[in-house]
Amino acid sequence: MLSGLAFQNEPHKMDTTRASLLIRIRDARDTQAWSEFHDLYAPLLYRFAKARGLSHEDAEDVRATCYEAIVRQISQFEYDKSKGGFKAWLRTLVNRRMIDLLRKRREQVADTGQLADLVDTDSSVDELWERHWRQQHLRFCVQQARSRISQATFDAFTMLMQDDASVPDVCERLGMTPNQVYKAKAKALDAIRELMQQLDPDEVSMGSEEH
Repeated sequence: MLSGLAFQNEPHKMDTTRASLLIRIRDARDTQAWSEFHDLYAPLLYRFAKARGLSHEDAEDVRATCYEAIVRQISQFEYDKSKGGFKAWLRTLVNRRMIDLLRKRREQVADTGQLADLVDTDSSVDELWERHWRQQHLRFCVQQARSRISQATFDAFTMLMQDDASVPDVCERLGMTPNQVYKAKAKALDAIRELMQQLDPDEVSMGSEEH
């Protein structure tokens, strides 16, 4: 578990934001941009659909139909922070895809209340989306940070933050001193913080998140 990651607002240094990524994927030939987009948002779409009660197969179906819709509609997407920006747009899109899927099967779900549950827009659903959104951005940045730090630094960080290993355990397993372990953790957090800032300067204040 990655806990205690509190990222404060700081000026971003590079233009590798989500906004620039959304511009790049307007070009269907930009395979690198689409690969980055997939790595960031495909897991989010799947996990959110699963968290709303869909089966593995249905969640995969929703993710695929969301991608089809994104390919068709991204060129018309206009960022409007006052309306929630891309986050709100994607949340609306995945919700509609889930409703469409269940409407096609209304005979099977008529007595389950599943469709009514999906239509519900209460705060708990909004909180669920926010949680999955933040967690996926954190997961993505942790993996991106792996290429910016040494393997030993990354291993020490993940053992501490993901495996909940103690500092003495990390020292023993990696042959490091306590000071080296603390420095590795700080270096990894700095790399993740920078990536979070670059990805989305508006959403870098984060509390305790799971990885």
